[in-house]
Amino acid sequence: MKILLLRSERTAHEGHPPDPYSQEFRSAFADRVIANLRSEPGQCSVCGPDCIACRRDYDRRFGAHIAGIVAFPSRLPFLIERPADLLPPRLPAHDVLLAINIHEQIFLALLERAHLAGARAAIVPLESRDWFSRGAQEEAQRVAAKIGMELAFPKPFCAFDPPRGSLLDMFRRTFHIGKPEVRLEISEGRIVRAHVETSAACGATYYVARWLVGRRTDEDLRHDVVARRLHSYPCTASMAWDEDLGDTVMHVSSEAHCAILDPLGHRPPDRMESVLTPLGRSIPRPRTPQENLRLVQQARDALLADLDAQGTVSLTAFRRSHRFPPAAAHTAILLLKKEGIVARDGDSITLVRPLPPPAPLAGHDNSK
Repeated sequence: MKILLLRSERTAHEGHPPDPYSQEFRSAFADRVIANLRSEPGQCSVCGPDCIACRRDYDRRFGAHIAGIVAFPSRLPFLIERPADLLPPRLPAHDVLLAINIHEQIFLALLERAHLAGARAAIVPLESRDWFSRGAQEEAQRVAAKIGMELAFPKPFCAFDPPRGSLLDMFRRTFHIGKPEVRLEISEGRIVRAHVETSAACGATYYVARWLVGRRTDEDLRHDVVARRLHSYPCTASMAWDEDLGDTVMHVSSEAHCAILDPLGHRPPDRMESVLTPLGRSIPRPRTPQENLRLVQQARDALLADLDAQGTVSLTAFRRSHRFPPAAAHTAILLLKKEGIVARDGDSITLVRPLPPPAPLAGHDNSK
């Protein structure tokens, strides 16, 4: 199986703010993926003097499977007038197209040409919410369906778990990259071997697995080993909030690695309750804007129902009986005050304007 890898090239201005009409494409993740595929020595220096060359025994060197690497400028306009002008005149024969943080217009212009060069599948990993827009993903899916290509947008790459039997699944099994999978061997309550079947594409899973060996299964491995080691690698996934995920991309990566502990009974807490910090601590999970709006509306409806029945309501009693977050309850009160429906005097909330009658159901005649 041959891979054609598309990436953004490292330039002297990388890291400097682009002008308002341009966007920048980073090269760090592509560097790691390529180094992992080639099993380049020295690609990981996190362990320092404690290095045991944990990847050496796997002998996973896939450099010969890389049909070519096409690099594009790392700083380009948001809108490219003629993206085809940036494409190479010829693409080498390949089976899978792997595009890492390149301009979405370039990818769309190149997709059909890659198919003509033999590509039957394409992977566009998303380590950040701004790597590929939702509209461009939909257009790419339309083109891929037309030409009969498999296409995946894993966010992040270590969430890549394609359907069994697909070409993308063959890619994952051939190159051992995608959703982490580690085979743990236990003896007398201690991990004696952690064999990486599938690693994150950046190679972080080898580092995490190396530090699981020797630990007792009843320890807090999720926090003390997986989370701490993954974040010290360090993970390149974004820590910005992603509306599509309802999470940060980095936290999804952390959860994917924590899942390797599932056979030990180390089930993660409810994703709606907590998240892991870079130091491996669990903290309350932030609510999405949609969740906050829903809670405010629910608090508003509950308060109006209480006021309709009682006329005056104690805020303390209302919060005690309904258990809404303080921010949701106070926001609901502020909105009702702005509408002139309620007044507040200290702890007391009073209905000052009659509630409008409920709207009649569509097609219902109230005169009957």
